[in-house]
Amino acid sequence: MTNKQRKTIAQRIKWWWNTRVMGLWRVKLGGASQRKKLASAGTVEFNQKATPMPEAKSSGITVILTAYRRAEYLADQIKALRNQSVPPDEIWVWSNQSEEDLLDVSELADRVVASNTNWLFWGRFALAHLVRTEFVAFFDDDILPQPRWFENCLNTIKAGNDGILGGSGVLLPESGGYSSKQKAGWNGLHSTETQVVDLVGHAWFFRKRHINFMWREEPAFWDNGEDIHLSYMALKHGGVETFVPPHPEHDETLWSCRPDFGKTVGRMKVATYKTKDHRDTRSQIVNRYLADGWQQVWQRVSKSDTRQRQFKTELEWFNQKLSDHQSFSLVRFGDGEMLVINGEAVDLSEKCNGEHKYTPGDERDESYRSVLEQSLLFRHPQYFIGLPCRCCVGDQHCERLRAQSQQPDAQLTWANLFVNANYPRFLESTLPLLNDRQVVMVCHEQATFDDLPFKVTEDFRVGKNAWTEDFDRLLKEITLFIEDNNIQNHVFIFCAGVLSNMLIYKLTETYPNNTYLDTGSVFDDMMGLGQTRKYLKGSKRRLTKECVW
Repeated sequence: MTNKQRKTIAQRIKWWWNTRVMGLWRVKLGGASQRKKLASAGTVEFNQKATPMPEAKSSGITVILTAYRRAEYLADQIKALRNQSVPPDEIWVWSNQSEEDLLDVSELADRVVASNTNWLFWGRFALAHLVRTEFVAFFDDDILPQPRWFENCLNTIKAGNDGILGGSGVLLPESGGYSSKQKAGWNGLHSTETQVVDLVGHAWFFRKRHINFMWREEPAFWDNGEDIHLSYMALKHGGVETFVPPHPEHDETLWSCRPDFGKTVGRMKVATYKTKDHRDTRSQIVNRYLADGWQQVWQRVSKSDTRQRQFKTELEWFNQKLSDHQSFSLVRFGDGEMLVINGEAVDLSEKCNGEHKYTPGDERDESYRSVLEQSLLFRHPQYFIGLPCRCCVGDQHCERLRAQSQQPDAQLTWANLFVNANYPRFLESTLPLLNDRQVVMVCHEQATFDDLPFKVTEDFRVGKNAWTEDFDRLLKEITLFIEDNNIQNHVFIFCAGVLSNMLIYKLTETYPNNTYLDTGSVFDDMMGLGQTRKYLKGSKRRLTKECVW
């Protein structure tokens, strides 16, 4: 470093003249002239000025909303947020440029950012870096949170699910690409449990520090997929998973959105999902991230599978779901179903009251075999698959069946769940749980209900070889029954052999807010169909058999 060079008197005068005198004319007076010219174009004024920014703190919630082409609903959103059981500290609005006039919402929100550019969904997430609270929440403009949504989110995090929380979660298909068929949240599975998902949308809630993961890499596309990008980046760079907090069927106060509002406003013509190439673009994003190493939920070990793997406690675990009125589905695959799936001929049409027959290569049989196979491979957080256990079929065959199902271990259970040593427990502890439920039976055409210990509110009948003869008819009849009567929180009991799995798969896919149980032969004797299995005949060997996982 050299000593500061001393200026001559002439240099000092020149410096003073250029910076003070000429600067006054060039900068200040020039700026005043330009300001006068700009004034004729109009000025940006807010009806209300924001208060000074608060100090950062390790608690509290800041909400960031977006005003674009549905700003008329902003007041309702803000009112719903102010009325939360755990209200936010501040509500900010990011106002995007659109073909409509920018509305001044400064009197509604605590802070407003108005832009002459449409930053789509990204501006709000960039703004999140500036919040001063521990948590940050975002809502699409067609979402109206219910009064205890923030309370629900905080309790979910407190329970150990500290990640990216959202109101509408998606489990991506195993085959790649994007599909929102398997959803959880206000517009999908309504569950009393927290659901692990691949991504969430509509509403987000998480710790502010998680937002930095979103910007570690540039998005695959700037015009779509911010929800996909956020969840993948959080998982990739922070090991942060994505969750949907509980959305119990009978307590909408905890929900992320009032359903009538979300369905009505969300279907307006300005909705993003209605834009051209929306789904194709999202599939490209998903596939790019899968190629980059994104491990989907089905590929990861489920953290929610904390149940003990014992025959008795497994039945108790499902009983608790029934007791809590949780919606779930149970299908069961035995040797008969697996023979069909594996393309091996089988003829059980003369067994008991007529079961199923499959002829390989028969065009009609093959079309239904495909549906049966899909019922084994179908993935849904409330869909459980019962498979033969190692004590009944041997270790090698058991492991092969589990691998063939391609299901995470958390979704697997015993095909024998209701029989053998669990049959007396089923009679004692499971049946009473049906007394206060609306029960729908799908059973043999000759079955009677006089000796059943619960009331049947509706029934659908099947005959011989029902998996091919009755599938199309019954799926249509049950679908009309559910839609015409807005059926929810009913228990559907299936005693229809192979057909049970096929119907349960299709109904769970479209109407997940009911419980669907393949109970097999447990009700045969009660329904006047005879003691069709050894355990029904009182076989001591069967009734004392504790199956092993």
